[in-house]
Amino acid sequence: MRAAGGVLAVLTLLLLAATPPFAERPAQSESAPASSTETAAVSLPDFTLPDQNGKEVSLRQFIGKKPVLLAFWATWCPHCNEAVPRINRMNADLSPGGKLQILALDYMESEKKVTAFIAAKRISYTVLMDRRGGVARKYHVVGIPTYILIDRSGNVVFRGYEIPDVRNYLE
Repeated sequence: MRAAGGVLAVLTLLLLAATPPFAERPAQSESAPASSTETAAVSLPDFTLPDQNGKEVSLRQFIGKKPVLLAFWATWCPHCNEAVPRINRMNADLSPGGKLQILALDYMESEKKVTAFIAAKRISYTVLMDRRGGVARKYHVVGIPTYILIDRSGNVVFRGYEIPDVRNYLE
């Protein structure tokens, strides 16, 4: 069963990588934060998605108020699974007082599967349902997990496959 999940993950990533908008944009890593020229040239796409409880959440409601960490993930992703405790700790440490908003965008899975995963893993941060993958495409996500840290002003300050040390980027 694990092998089938791994094959599915690889096929999904190959399909995404072959799609022109994805193939054109290199990923940033923590050692190479998003450059100011890249940030200035790219307008940040807004989105509205339902959370795990069906409530509509928009990115725009946080821009100008606090930094936002977007985490593109899926329940079948082993790295995403391993990241849950660390992101839960980050949420507990930084969300109170408006220091950071975490929005985890599930990539194209059923609400039932995601809700069960949230309960089993005791996820404490906001999970949004990107059921058709439209937001992932707008953000040129080519692999899962992908983390994008947006500062209070709406500038991308980090993009990569590892969880950023957000304290390095907070104002």
